Amino acid sequence: MYSKNWIIILLLVSILVLAVSGCKAFRKKELDLQKENDAPGLEEEGLWEDEGNTRETILFYQDDAGYLVPIMRRIEWEEGIAKAALLKLVDAPEQQQEMLGMGLKSLLPVDTQINGISIKDGLAKVDFNEAAMNYSDALTESNMVQGVVMTLVEFPAIERVQLMFDGKIVDTLKYGTEVGAPIGPERINVELSLNSPGDGAEVTVFYCSTSPSRYEYLVPVTRITSQPSATIETAMEELLQGPKPGSNLHLEIPEGVKMLGVQMDDGITYLNFSKELESLRQSENEMAVLKAITMTAREFTGVSAVKLLVEGNEYGDGQPMVMSAFANEF
Repeated sequence: MYSKNWIIILLLVSILVLAVSGCKAFRKKELDLQKENDAPGLEEEGLWEDEGNTRETILFYQDDAGYLVPIMRRIEWEEGIAKAALLKLVDAPEQQQEMLGMGLKSLLPVDTQINGISIKDGLAKVDFNEAAMNYSDALTESNMVQGVVMTLVEFPAIERVQLMFDGKIVDTLKYGTEVGAPIGPERINVELSLNSPGDGAEVTVFYCSTSPSRYEYLVPVTRITSQPSATIETAMEELLQGPKPGSNLHLEIPEGVKMLGVQMDDGITYLNFSKELESLRQSENEMAVLKAITMTAREFTGVSAVKLLVEGNEYGDGQPMVMSAFANEF
C-alpha cells in the first residue's frame, strides 16, 4: 500500500507532465497558426540567405517603355523578409527618391498594403488590399502580377504565388490579367525574333537602356525563334540582331559582326565572332556590350566564365570574363 504522501507526490508529478505537454501542444498550435495566417519564421522556410545584416534580393520594376527590369538591391534583414521585398515595390513616399535615382517605376500603387503572407510547400499566398488592383492599362497590370511573382520566386522556398485581395481570390483583374490560380515565373518581356519569328525555342538576350536620370541598366528580352532548340549560338544570333525598332533599347555592336561558333572547355565558354568585333575595343560602349554578351551567355546552364575570340584569336587581354550574378545593381 502506498502511503498518502506518495500518492500526493504521484498526483503532483502527473499534473506537471500534463501541464508541460499542454504548453507544448499550445505552442505548436500557435506556430502553425502563424505559418498559416501570417508571414512564417522565414529562416525555417529556407529564406535565410543573408550575409551580415542585408540580403541581396532581385526586385522588379518597370521602365518608361513598359519593360520589366530586374534590379539587385540589398535589403536590411528582418523577420518577414519576403514582405520587406514586396514593400520595396510599392510607390510609397519612402521609395520615391530611390525610384527617381533609378529612373524606373514601382509596380504597386501608392496606397497598396500587404495584409499578410503565408508560405507553405512552395506556395506563397499574398494578401493585398484592394488598392493593389487599380492600374491605368493592361501592360502595367500584367507587369505588376509578373513582377510580384518573379520577385518572390527568387526566394528558394517559393515556387508559385497565389494573389489575394482583402482575403479573397479573384479570377481576373480589371484589364483581364488572370490571377485566380497559383502563378509561377513566366517569360519576361516577350517578343518575336526579328528575322526568324516562329513558335520554336525561346532565348533570353540583354539590351541596354538609359533612364532620364542617366541610370544605365540591362533589360532582359525573351525572343521566340523558329529554331527547334535553345542554344548559345541561337541566343547570340538574336542578340546581334539588335533590339526591336522603335524601342528605347540599344546595343552598340559594330556593324557586320557575325557569330562563328561556340566551344566549352575547362569551365570556360569560348565565343568566336567575326573580325568586325575587334573595332569594339575603340568604343566607349565596350563594357556595356561585353556585359550584354556575358549576361546572355549566363542564361545557359554550366556557363560561369566567358572568353571572346575574334576569328579564333583572343579578344582584348585574353583573360576570361567572370560574369556578375546580377544584370543590374542599385
